[in-house]
Amino acid sequence: MKERLREIIQISYVILIIAFSIGARFLPTPIGFFTVSGFSMYPTLKPGDLVIGVGSFITPYKEGDVVIYCVNVSTCVVHRLVLVNGTYAITKGDYNPSNDPLISTDSIRFKVIGTIPLLVWLPLTVVSLIFIFFPLSPRKGLKQAFLMETFVFLIFLLLNLTYLTIYVLQTPPAFTKLSLPSMSLASLYPENGYSTLIIDYHSTGLKIKEVEDCFLIAQSLTIQCSSYHVDGDRVLVHPPGKFYMFLFENNISAFMVKLTLSLEQGRLVGKYPFTVDWRKPVLEITNNKLVISNPNPIPIEILGYRIRGYGDGLKAQYMGNVTEYSAPGFILQPFETEEIDLSWIPSQSYIEVRYVFFNQTFTWVGRIDK
Repeated sequence: MKERLREIIQISYVILIIAFSIGARFLPTPIGFFTVSGFSMYPTLKPGDLVIGVGSFITPYKEGDVVIYCVNVSTCVVHRLVLVNGTYAITKGDYNPSNDPLISTDSIRFKVIGTIPLLVWLPLTVVSLIFIFFPLSPRKGLKQAFLMETFVFLIFLLLNLTYLTIYVLQTPPAFTKLSLPSMSLASLYPENGYSTLIIDYHSTGLKIKEVEDCFLIAQSLTIQCSSYHVDGDRVLVHPPGKFYMFLFENNISAFMVKLTLSLEQGRLVGKYPFTVDWRKPVLEITNNKLVISNPNPIPIEILGYRIRGYGDGLKAQYMGNVTEYSAPGFILQPFETEEIDLSWIPSQSYIEVRYVFFNQTFTWVGRIDK
């Protein structure tokens, strides 16, 4: 009876080891045991460590957890989750310089809940095998069932122990930090009165070869850039004048520049926001001059100006003691400044300037004091 019970224990022991180690690779077992064979998770996990995992269908996992996913029946990976997004995930070994390839969340079989060092679990395993398979009674000597099989198995374990111990004592390979090619936006700004839009990049291991396409987008309008060129990590875009006129006439301030860049290694497609700061014309009287400045990338219509003052120094129409002088309008070009001489105007005079801005007529009034 005791011999029968021992055989049952021996067979159950073997079945459990197979089920939770080899079987865990392709069966939905609640617990799995895996041994680490490399330095990818060093120093969190070392070669020879026994990893204990709980089935992912039992306990949830999240970013930062160490999980086990199987590539095939013979290969499983123990790495840390760095991203989980719906049906896919990204993992990385703590000692690896870069992330692993994208995997499906369905391939994640276990969440690691604990580890046992090699020098702890292997001696315990050997002791338990001796206790279960070797005869307890000295009188039976080497005649007990499974003795030869046990002997061969123990020799195999001892050889593995010797190999793994030597392997563990080795120094892990030098940590390599890869400088992956990357390109990111550094800055956006207009130059030369919005005639040039500057898009600066910060690149590592990449170089812009050329601009394949360049489009300006504002609501329903999409037009090509007038011209563009590459200057190192900088792209200079030149919008056509009619584009700014469309923005102004439709009271639009924001627009996008869509670029398709050809790089040494691949292509980059990006959309970059810009804003036009529409401002009314700047008018001032200084040094006996009327100064009108247009701070916009579109022409501004000056409808005209009128001077009203006292005295007889004006070549104008007389209305009692008030003298009035009117001048025709003109177009003030983008970022242009016009200066009108007022030195011939008598003291105590006023000047009115009318202009159109966003389809509305405005009047500016200034006083001339001499």
